[in-house]
Amino acid sequence: MKIMKLWVFLFFSVLLAGCSASKPPLMDNPDSEPKGYLLDAGDAVSINVYGEPDLTMKFILDKSGTITFPYIGQLTLKGKTPEQVSAELTNRLRGDYLQNPMVTVNIAEFRKYYVSGEVRNPNGFSYEPGLTVEKSIAQAGGFTDRADRKDINIRLAGTNQLLENVDVRHSVHPGDIVIIGMGFF
Repeated sequence: MKIMKLWVFLFFSVLLAGCSASKPPLMDNPDSEPKGYLLDAGDAVSINVYGEPDLTMKFILDKSGTITFPYIGQLTLKGKTPEQVSAELTNRLRGDYLQNPMVTVNIAEFRKYYVSGEVRNPNGFSYEPGLTVEKSIAQAGGFTDRADRKDINIRLAGTNQLLENVDVRHSVHPGDIVIIGMGFF
């Protein structure tokens, strides 16, 4: 009888060890946004130079990520935070053009992320800081009746890497594609 109990114990121990070794859904902390949002193609940027209405303007970045700014010429915004662009503009305008320029750079509209697959309204949507898979599905009208709620993947912007079976709390970034799979039952 003791040998039988030992075998049952060993069997369930091995079974539990195998279950705990399975991969959990991918998840990250939605509060772990980058310290500074990096500008890229598709972002609408508003530049305001206090007291200089001719230098206040709005740009939508193209894939080159550069703009032509009065008195300065070409200025690269891609890969920089709004704060970095503001500091660069302030430094480049100071002296020859303005005594003490006060420049603010704001994101007027974030570039898009996309939701495809089994959602009611697959489309591109404007990114919002703190965006999660769950929020992106809500913006796309929710799951369809055929959606497999566990088959959620994200194709990462830039790298084209596919994250499979992510948790709904996983963060979504600009340019990402959230893909909702179809269930068979």
